[in-house]
Amino acid sequence: MTTSAANPQTPNPSTPAADGVRGRARFEPRSALRRIVFGNLWRTLAGLLGVMQALVLQWVSVVLLGGDGLPASVFWPLLVVLVVANLATVPVLRRMRLSGGESRHGARLYMAVGIGTLLVGLAVVLSWLAVLPVAQLLGWLGLGPDGAELLFRSVSVAWVGAVAGAATWAFTGGQKKVDRTHVVVPIEGLDESHRGLRIVHLTDLHIGNGLEGDRLDALVRDANALEPDLIALTGDIFDFDPSYVEDGARRLGGLRARLGVFAVLGNHDIHTGAETVAEAMGRLAPGIRLLRDELERLPGEAPLYIAGVEDPGRDWTNRSVHLESLDELAGRRAEDGPTLLLVHRPQAFAQAAQLGFPLVLVGHTHGGQLALPFRAGQRFNLARIMTSHTRGLYQMHGSTMYVSRGCGVAGPAVRFNCARELATIELA
Repeated sequence: MTTSAANPQTPNPSTPAADGVRGRARFEPRSALRRIVFGNLWRTLAGLLGVMQALVLQWVSVVLLGGDGLPASVFWPLLVVLVVANLATVPVLRRMRLSGGESRHGARLYMAVGIGTLLVGLAVVLSWLAVLPVAQLLGWLGLGPDGAELLFRSVSVAWVGAVAGAATWAFTGGQKKVDRTHVVVPIEGLDESHRGLRIVHLTDLHIGNGLEGDRLDALVRDANALEPDLIALTGDIFDFDPSYVEDGARRLGGLRARLGVFAVLGNHDIHTGAETVAEAMGRLAPGIRLLRDELERLPGEAPLYIAGVEDPGRDWTNRSVHLESLDELAGRRAEDGPTLLLVHRPQAFAQAAQLGFPLVLVGHTHGGQLALPFRAGQRFNLARIMTSHTRGLYQMHGSTMYVSRGCGVAGPAVRFNCARELATIELA
């Protein structure tokens, strides 16, 4: 497997043991914790935000202002007040997101400031846990109390400042950057006439969460400029607000590809309203073929097929999934040519590979949106909560999956070491 030199990708070996396999239900503490946390995600983040706000204030009091910190009689009541205040904000925030005008912008601003505070708060916690003990140890070894205190303050300020700077970049240039990735994937049994066929892979647009209007028009132009033979949209086309569906569908109708534009629905599309999205796409973007657990032969003399599975719309953080519709769809495949698969979640890869789909295009993870610097981000990013298949190329049982980092964002417009992506998959 090869890739363009400008944006190399390395296939990651996978095993089918964990993701995408059904088995006897059993209690798993990590799975239970994940359900608790993500089943109440807004409240979890709101409570955590209150804690981090209190810790940041304590850090400022100690490190930047040079005091002894907030006394316990002040700190603990303050922490409780901040947690309760943020928890009380959650229902208000949800109403603001669903409303139009300035209220929606206010909700987005709150979320952005909240995520930034969480990141800075995490840096403060790591500063207390890692830097302070080292400074104290050096103080005992001869640096002295004053030297240890100066060392802690200096390193702590530098570390927290660096994280704050990285967060600022993530909300500005980082989230605006768009990578154009080119990947070459060999397909067994592919007819010679289809070699070199280019698929432009779009996913996770989340129209209604910042990618709409002129920005959506620009994405359509950029995708068309790649001169694709095929365009694949792998779900979460819309974010959650039905009021954006008609205009978004109309603008997406400008996508053009020689062999057609194909799409599947993701979990956010289901929340938006699957029938609302399907009806608008059919009426306003008739050139986009929405595959709802369907299979279609691509134009051309040599047989090549494309299949699409609709997302179930629930349990979006589960690390395992088994789609009955995918089993049924695999049973209807023709045997005279390979079938490419569009599905929203990478958690379905083990099942798809076992069923013999040679190429699977997915989204869902956004590459984590926030990832560790450099190539470590390929493995260590927020999407690891859901799956080990977070971004890029993976192989299993002779099948290849490409997980795109997506074109939009979920929640605040923030990305670090995880640019938006326009991917071109070339068949070989």
